[in-house]
Amino acid sequence: MPVIIAHSHLNPGGVTRIIESQIESLQGEEIKVLVGACPDADKITSKNAELHILPELNYMERRQYTEEEAKELLHKVHRDIREHLTADSVLHFHNLNLGKNPIVTYAVYLLAKEGVKVFNHAHDFAEDRPSNYSFLEEIIYDIFLQDINEVLYPKLPNYHFGVLNSFDFDRLKELGVTEDRIEWLPNPVTFNTSDDLPEKAEAKQAVCDELNIDAGKLLVTYPVRVIQRKNIGEFILLSILFRHRANFAVTQPPQNPVEIEMYNQWIKFCEKNEIDIVFEAGKKVNFENLLRGSDFCITTSYKEGFGMVYLEPWLLDTPVVGRDIDFITRDFKNDGFSFPTLYYKLNIPGIKTDFKDLNLKMQMEIILGVINRKIEKHKLFEQNPILNTLFSDVKSHITEINKTIIKNNYSLQGYGIKLQKRYKKMVG
Repeated sequence: MPVIIAHSHLNPGGVTRIIESQIESLQGEEIKVLVGACPDADKITSKNAELHILPELNYMERRQYTEEEAKELLHKVHRDIREHLTADSVLHFHNLNLGKNPIVTYAVYLLAKEGVKVFNHAHDFAEDRPSNYSFLEEIIYDIFLQDINEVLYPKLPNYHFGVLNSFDFDRLKELGVTEDRIEWLPNPVTFNTSDDLPEKAEAKQAVCDELNIDAGKLLVTYPVRVIQRKNIGEFILLSILFRHRANFAVTQPPQNPVEIEMYNQWIKFCEKNEIDIVFEAGKKVNFENLLRGSDFCITTSYKEGFGMVYLEPWLLDTPVVGRDIDFITRDFKNDGFSFPTLYYKLNIPGIKTDFKDLNLKMQMEIILGVINRKIEKHKLFEQNPILNTLFSDVKSHITEINKTIIKNNYSLQGYGIKLQKRYKKMVG
């Protein structure tokens, strides 16, 4: 049963990590990987997977396409994927419905119509990103005159879906996908926790020395690549509210050029106003040691596909606090997970809107208001009582329970077994 894993690219990020985990979990299977770009081929080929770069799988340039251009691209994509398939192959495609490459989305639909067994692994949905969805409409509906929902969610017995959480499972059912064609596939937690980890206090002292920050304060780390939905402004606001007792660090810059301008504005803002965030800490110290040495990991993100940030740090005895995303964390809580201090909203005195929903300029104005004491800190704490316990000590038994749940419910071995069962169901 050859497995063909496909995606737009293998740039560093969440989907790439999951693809690497899948390859590891499927050892013994014949695996090909088809991607539009791959900056580190060794990571794939060293796992005994056959790698093929097909540039037309990468994100399409967002512009107007003529009918002739679109048909030519479609023919090429269809042909290039088809030549890697055999009668018993499973084509496992990641984020096919994201809307970054509508030609690929339509080509895979056509392959499925021809009988190819397709497993559409949905990390994100174009419906949540209006510009992506309109791009799908421009290509699939305007040029190829096809029904969008039929292409994205075909009623074909050989076209199955994988989802990361129960929310997306229910979403697909509402979109007309039958339950027997949906696999609930939470991401495996494969964080490499070595046996010779330093003691927490020792790791913290070493990390603080390397970063030149005071080890006498709490170390609060946001283990994330800074993009819009990660809500970095809120993280910076919290750093101001707790600057007397905590150092705040964020690990990685964005890679997407569209996000870099926003990121640079925040860096300049912090420099100008003497806000001591450690940016790009993941490039300055060992990432595992940083998380091990942190007193807390925090998340201010308002949108996630799976929410790995809520799980991984616990394996290094580091509690996770911050903004709750209910449709993500409800699955973890149903497994028995305990989160000490998560909040759903950050209220600002005199403003009815949640802080996360304000634009960059308004967020900066509020942060300056706090710095300049035009917005009183005690009023922020009064309107957000959770802040009073945000960095309270977490009992060791909570950490141990959470670690046990991760190991039992989110193992790589269990993940591989689920995948193989689904593939066999599809192949028959």
